[in-house]
Amino acid sequence: MHQVRDLLHCLSCEGCLQGFRCACRVIGVVKVKIDGKVVEVEPGTTVLEAAEKTGIKIPRLCVVPGLYEGSSCRLCLVKTPAGRLFPSCNYRVYRDEEFLASTPDLWEMRRVNFELLLKFHKMECWACERKSFCSLVELSKELLVDGIPVCSECPLPPSECLLLKGELCLGMITQSGCNAECLVSGGECWGCRGPITREDILWRAFAHYKELGFNMKDVISKAEIYWNSAPGFATVKKVAEGVVSRG
Repeated sequence: MHQVRDLLHCLSCEGCLQGFRCACRVIGVVKVKIDGKVVEVEPGTTVLEAAEKTGIKIPRLCVVPGLYEGSSCRLCLVKTPAGRLFPSCNYRVYRDEEFLASTPDLWEMRRVNFELLLKFHKMECWACERKSFCSLVELSKELLVDGIPVCSECPLPPSECLLLKGELCLGMITQSGCNAECLVSGGECWGCRGPITREDILWRAFAHYKELGFNMKDVISKAEIYWNSAPGFATVKKVAEGVVSRG
């Protein structure tokens, strides 16, 4: 009887949405079905939080402090069975609902969104304080997107970069994904993962090589050991030549 009275009181609150939320708190829990898994959560729980309770992993950046806050990254998209899309990080459930989180089209949308984010991200991993614990690297592996240098996985802080010691490391122009094993073991990167092909990253990297006094021919000669037949090596050489020609 008391619960019914409280429910009626809540529904009389100013504003339908406020009253509905208040009523849900009285009801107790709601059921959320994600990819066939059902979990009971408190009203107001986000779909992302509900997914974590079921063990379903949804890519996200907006919950990482200092990055794409306010559901702006659009990597955590989920959809209803009818196809309506929502960012799972800020869509809150107040009734029993069902969502899909792992369909091929959702993964493709996330991949495209991530590629767009990287296009606007100034990639200077060799100087970044997030080196060795970069969220972008983990997402690039998960979403199968290339374009992040090995420097992002390097355990050395920017102040201890091998390049600053005069050691020719190819980490700035090499694809990430190897967990920087050579650097972890005390060596330098030899480029065995293949070249970065994003020209904006290559321009910054070769400009940095030049600033540090490295000869571009030496950089290219070392890169040729693994990349001579790599499809993207022509782009690497073109950018290196462009940096040299700028004087």
